[in-house]
Amino acid sequence: MPADVFTPEASFTIDELEVRFPPRDLPAGARVTRFGPSPTGSMHIGGLYTSLVSRRVAHQSGGVFYLRIEDTDKKREVEGTVELILASLATYGLSPDEGEVADGKEVGAYGPYRQSERKPIYQSCVRWLLEQGHAYPCFASAEELQALRDAQAKHKVPPGYWGTWAIWRDKTAADVDAALAAGRPFVIRLRSTGGRDARVTLPDTIRESIEFPANQTDVVLLKADGMPTYHLAHVVDDHFMRTTDVVRGNEWLASYPMHAEMFKLFGWAPPRFAHISPIEKNDGASRRKLSKRSDPEASVGWYMEAGYPKQAVIEYLLNLIDGRFEDWRGANPAVSNEDFVIELERMNRAGALFDLAKLDSVSRDVVGAMSAGAIFDAALSWASEHAADFATRFGADSAYSQAILDIERRGERPRKDIVKWSDLPADIGYFFEDSYAALVPEAQAALAAIQPAPPEGMLAAIAAGYDPALTRDEWLEWLRALGLSYGYAANVKAFKAAPDEFRGHFGDLAGALRVVLAARRNTPDLYEVMQVLGKDRVVERLSAAAGW
Repeated sequence: MPADVFTPEASFTIDELEVRFPPRDLPAGARVTRFGPSPTGSMHIGGLYTSLVSRRVAHQSGGVFYLRIEDTDKKREVEGTVELILASLATYGLSPDEGEVADGKEVGAYGPYRQSERKPIYQSCVRWLLEQGHAYPCFASAEELQALRDAQAKHKVPPGYWGTWAIWRDKTAADVDAALAAGRPFVIRLRSTGGRDARVTLPDTIRESIEFPANQTDVVLLKADGMPTYHLAHVVDDHFMRTTDVVRGNEWLASYPMHAEMFKLFGWAPPRFAHISPIEKNDGASRRKLSKRSDPEASVGWYMEAGYPKQAVIEYLLNLIDGRFEDWRGANPAVSNEDFVIELERMNRAGALFDLAKLDSVSRDVVGAMSAGAIFDAALSWASEHAADFATRFGADSAYSQAILDIERRGERPRKDIVKWSDLPADIGYFFEDSYAALVPEAQAALAAIQPAPPEGMLAAIAAGYDPALTRDEWLEWLRALGLSYGYAANVKAFKAAPDEFRGHFGDLAGALRVVLAARRNTPDLYEVMQVLGKDRVVERLSAAAGW
């Protein structure tokens, strides 16, 4: 039976494909890597992790990082996922050098970069395998395959379509003709060459050498719809896209023997493989993979919605990739993380452990190193998409908002209290009149609960005497003197030395001021807060509180 009956869309010979997709003209040692997601839902943080590794490895060597959309399973495809993948990569600075970029447009000479558009290429390769006797059609029905599995279980033999259990492997041409004439659906299977005791060795970049039993399974190459399985598509694409290094999850380790066999049958040198362990989290006394179903932090969208700075997410992932990054960052605080060299050989074989507290710590450091202007731009961009009301008030007066963000940011030890942009509406809302108005009942309750209670007339006196032109030292001297007149010791030490002579100390006075001005007991530097609020707001709030 001619092979073209089973591969009607085959359009090329293997030699023609070699000419169409020639070896890349790159410097010696340059690596070509890829990210090959399936568009079946939200972008997993593991995809970002893998892309970061792959892209850096390629760029460090002067090579190419490309995006390949592995969309051969149309039943599982979720509309809009490709756009989400592209947006996620672009957001975190991981856009590919080749592949789909936007609106179905592609860049690069090794496409199409969607597997669903490469059907003639796959069928051309399978036609060659059929002609060489390395593949065959299989007309086994679902019922026959289930009966085969039941029999294997009964006889306690390894499951799968292999050896004598491969019931169509040795069928005659007459059997095949009869099945075709009857219109029976078929798949194309690999005719495995693996012997029972044969072994194959994977020279994994991360895990060094791993030995496996050679493949014995007559794995499906083309499905009934003529589209390839992952196993065939990966081998064909990585060869003709000239991939040098495949970085993928360790769940694919068990598939290596069949991939290695296919590369060998085609006569192609396989790429280097680096199987990375998944990102895990503690679950009681054990660890498990981050799950899209159970863990919101498994989705890249969660980080976007929470407003973690883009650089913080990347730097956290770099910490997971290589524990040396934290020390490197400490020694190079002003250097771009692009300068940190990723070495696949140093990646943790046991897997990275997700730690939200660590992410928050990294994020504080990243935000702490940003200027007020950079924070404003990033936070407003986030708010415009995720917090429209806050975006309106925050963006209305950029100079005022940046002054808020600049509080305690210019000294040798800038404040590091901002973790993510979604914290800002609550953290700095009191600076804006509409938000502060909603906090007044809370401020009233907090002021009423303060012990010792602020004496009558004190808040009005502060309002009447406040002068924003005073320097910090002058302001402190003025406020301490005013406090003394209302029975507040100048400091804690003086209060403890004679507690019966004072109603409280300067800290109690400052606490009352914070409650009135910000509806909270803790704020950044009070002098700077009042400077940014400005005299009108300070006087208005103090005067109103004097009548509570």
